[in-house]
Amino acid sequence: MRITDVKVFELEGPPRSGLALYEIQRGGLTPEQVTPYRQTFTEIETDAGITGLTIGGSTQVKALGQSLIGEDPICYERIWEQLYKRTRDPRALSVLDLGLWDLIGKAREEPIYRLLGGPVQECIRAYAAMLGFSTDPQAAAKRSREWVEKGFTGLKWYLPYNAADGPEGLERNVALVAAVREAVGDSIDIMVDCILSDSAGNSLLDAIKLARALEPYHPTWLEEPLNPEDLDAYARLAGETSIPLAFGERLHTLDQYRKALENGTPTVLQPETMTVGGMTGMRRVAALTATYTIPLIPHANETGRQAVHLLFAHPPRLCPMAEWGVRINHNVQYFYKDFYEPVDGYFELPQGPGFGYEIDPDKIVQRTDM
Repeated sequence: MRITDVKVFELEGPPRSGLALYEIQRGGLTPEQVTPYRQTFTEIETDAGITGLTIGGSTQVKALGQSLIGEDPICYERIWEQLYKRTRDPRALSVLDLGLWDLIGKAREEPIYRLLGGPVQECIRAYAAMLGFSTDPQAAAKRSREWVEKGFTGLKWYLPYNAADGPEGLERNVALVAAVREAVGDSIDIMVDCILSDSAGNSLLDAIKLARALEPYHPTWLEEPLNPEDLDAYARLAGETSIPLAFGERLHTLDQYRKALENGTPTVLQPETMTVGGMTGMRRVAALTATYTIPLIPHANETGRQAVHLLFAHPPRLCPMAEWGVRINHNVQYFYKDFYEPVDGYFELPQGPGFGYEIDPDKIVQRTDM
């Protein structure tokens, strides 16, 4: 079996509706405009008639993908090394690698978690990532109760304000977390994410103030309150707060993850399949993380359906939870024939070969090839 072509295309559907419509863009202030469903995909075709499919794509992916023509897709490790030498675009590398894994799974008629040695877990606890919901404290409290009633035992909320918003912004951030904690009680995990507020601009002092203000509400972790590359600042922050720190979605290379782990800062590591080098890169980070006994809970708002395969192939002590982007999945999964989501707060084993998704042609209004 040899690769014959790599295609990148954008699909457009009807106007978005329901949970696919974000209530906010930033800070609970600006409703998002209604636009059609849109998603870019990459296909890797072979002379055996088997095609690998993955979300994501660009002109860079298209150009880099031409180097795969004539290659044996089973040799994913060798291909990964060749691609890594040809590009410093982590997203292009990741997209092509994910397409290769989907292709291999389909060729072997196996789901990806079986290719990775699983399943080790039969179901995985999911936490609901509430990106796109209103961050007004009363609205957030109501939404939190709704999703706990659906069976979720963990929720992640996104702080809308950063240091530039001054003391008032800090008070509003704390009011959000306080309202959610009061609404769901002490038995529910609350994760706090700072990425919506452009936390890379926060100083160490700002992050310490935020963490100490949130401590009474016992967050399970505080996510990316600083520039993720400033490991020294993270190490100092870890010594100033009782809240565990989580980051990793904006790191790209194995060396970056190694330095973060050696630094001893993260309590939870969160690589993203779309920027860490796809499934091949994710496997390498998982192996590294296992030597430090630190939980690996991938950032998966964008690609939860891919990342969950890795989790099913690892024990709960290493991969105890999976992220479920409530609103974003109603966008990124729209064009699939089936909708993969947690049941009563838990992911069940994905079905079908590869990553288990197929595009539904009846949902396509327009296709544009790159």
